[in-house]
Formats: sequence, structure tokens, C-alpha cells
Amino acid sequence: MAINYFRKPFFLAAIICAFIFYSPEFKKFLSSRFVCLLTEKEITYIYGKITSSLTKSSIGSYAADFTVYEASSENGIKSDAKGSVKIYIPQKLAESYYPGKLYSTSKKENNYYFDKGEICCFSGKLKGQKFYVNECKKCFYSNNLYGKINKLRSLCRLQFMRLMYSWNEGGGLLLALLCGVREYTEESTSNSFKRAGLSHILALSGMHLGMFSSMALFIGNKIKRKRAAIIIRIIAVFIFVWFAGFSPSLERAFICTMLGIIFGIAGCEKPDMLMLLCFSFIFQSIISPQHITNAAFILSYAALFGILLTGKFFYMLTSKYLPRFISSPLSSSLGAQISTAPVSLKLFGTFSPVGTVATIVVSPIITLFIYSGIILIILSLIFPFMQKPGGFFINILYNIIKYTVGFFSMAPVFSI
Repeated sequence: MAINYFRKPFFLAAIICAFIFYSPEFKKFLSSRFVCLLTEKEITYIYGKITSSLTKSSIGSYAADFTVYEASSENGIKSDAKGSVKIYIPQKLAESYYPGKLYSTSKKENNYYFDKGEICCFSGKLKGQKFYVNECKKCFYSNNLYGKINKLRSLCRLQFMRLMYSWNEGGGLLLALLCGVREYTEESTSNSFKRAGLSHILALSGMHLGMFSSMALFIGNKIKRKRAAIIIRIIAVFIFVWFAGFSPSLERAFICTMLGIIFGIAGCEKPDMLMLLCFSFIFQSIISPQHITNAAFILSYAALFGILLTGKFFYMLTSKYLPRFISSPLSSSLGAQISTAPVSLKLFGTFSPVGTVATIVVSPIITLFIYSGIILIILSLIFPFMQKPGGFFINILYNIIKYTVGFFSMAPVFSI
């Protein structure tokens, strides 16, 4: 069956593109995308737009992608710039509006809540493709419709962060699962997910988007109008992606979901999912080349590629001895683990074989956790008195997840 795929143009194109994208020469091409007339040592100010949500970096500061419009030196020499850099914002500056953080009680006038879509002017030092921020000179959203939408998104995410903070550890995990903010997830729990081979559950991906899509489809089907069901599903997908932000894995899930909806509208109920994945890989690489070398991008496509290419084979083997509700997720998990194992060893030097079984056990609990969280969030917004009972129930589920993942994290990890 795999041999037959080599006769299909999209499959061949995706394989050729993968060889090109991950060659050393192409990586050098990607690393030189920032262009400016000023030298690296001269640049002390950059002006441009934040193009991704902030994430906590390994050095303690917060990192984000930043498209540079203009750069200037200490003595006022300015130059137009083209391309992107990775900015690193100090913890004190980034957390000034984060609920419960050390610096959130600061009352200085120059505090900002940094998020995707904001136009900023930073002072600091440029080192290669990284800019280490010392101070923010100004930060604002453009006054057009796009800027107002981005501002609304930031305010919604900030309010959601405050609600989840009030739900303690359970709210911290729910915050990570719904909008990718991991600053409130317990470090011990986060490490347990990694050791158990369950990092993909914390990364926003097709599982999370699929849940929102399924909820919308369920509501639409209750209306008993096919067109209304499709519209509700599309709106739900767009709202979730808009709120959570286009991470590499979520962007892949969004493209595949929209292609699936388009095929459904066209009357093609069962498209070739592997060809759809190949098209998504090529398309995403064109529109977001900065994601190509991202670990989440690589692992996301590798996992799905393994599932679609080998899932049926493993299902034929396991279904002879196990019931369908076990053999189906087990075959998918095996396909994903086999294809991602070499990638994980190359990128991180470790691989968790127990992840195959852990995924089957933990995924249903996570699904219940997310659905329950969404319902309780809606109830808490409509009926404020539900906030405390909601938090209590979420933390019960959280502790079940915590101890289950902790159990699997004790399994040996293969390292090189």
C-alpha cells in the first residue's frame, strides 16, 4: 500500500519537500531571514509587531516571534528592516499583568500585557536572530479592524487567565489545554507529562480542535439543518484558533479540519487523509516557513504520518486479540510512536515507550476534563456563584490526571 503512494503527486511532492526543508543548506537559508543595513552591534532599538503568543523560555524570560519594521542605533541612526527575530522579554516586564505573579502588583505606568498583534518598540541587544529586551518604549494596537480584533483577543485571554488562576492547579492545566498558556501548570505535572511521553496532550493540536469541532457538529445536528451545522462548525473552529493562537501544530490541525469540511461540502465524505496531510504540509510550509524547524511542527506531522501509513496494519494485528475500543486507539498510538521515536531521539535525546499505553489511558480523562471545564466556564460566567463549585470539581479531575500521569512517568525512558 505504501508503495502505491509513491505514484501520487502530493505524496511525492511532500517527500521531496521534506528532504529539502531539513537539509543543512535550507536551515542556513532560514536562519538568515532578518535583513537590516545596520550592523548587529549598532542595533539597540527595534520597532515592529509581535506575531506569536508569549511562551516561557528556558532562560526564565518570555519569548515570542517579532516581525521587525525598523531598527535604530543608540545615536539615532535608523534603517528599514525586513524579516523576523525571536524576542526575549524579561520576566518582570512580561508578568506585570499576570494574575498571582511576583511582579503583577507593580503599579508602574509603563507596564504592558504583551500578546500577538501588538506593535512595539523595544530597546535591548541583538545577537544573531535573537533580541534581548531591556525596556519597552511603547506598545499599542493599530487602530484598524484587525488591531481591534487582536486587542479584544488579548483582553479575553487575560480575563480567562484570571478565572483559571482562581481555580488553582486544575485551572492551570485547563488554561494550558485551552489556550496554550503553561505558566500556571505545576512544574512537577508538566515534567510528568514529558517523562510519560504525553507532551503532545499539552500541545494545542488536532485533539483539542477536534473536540470543539465535534461539540459544534453535535449542536448543529440538533438543529437538523445541514447548512447550519456546517456554519456552526466553521465558526467554532475559527473562534478556538483565534483565541488559542496559531501554534505550529494547531495551524496544521486547522488546515486539515478546513480541508475536511470543504471536501464534505463538495460531497467527498471519505477523502484520502494521507494525501490531505501531504497537501497541508506543503501549504503550511509556504504560508508559515518559520514553523518548518519547530519541534511541534515536525512531531505533529510525523505522528499523523505514522498513524495514517501504519494504523490500518496495526489495527489488523491487534483487532484479532483485543476489542475494538482498545485496538483502535492502540493501533493509532503505535503508529504515532514509531514515526515520532526517531524524531524525539534526534531533537531531545529521549523517547518514552510507555507513551503508547499512557495515551490510551490518559486521553479519555483529558477529554472529560476539557469538556467539563468548558461547561463549568460557561456556567461560571452566567452564574458567578458557580465559580467555586466549578473549581472544586475541576481540581478533583485534575488530581486524577496528575496521579495517573505520575504513575506512567515512573516507567523507564530510553535515552541516547
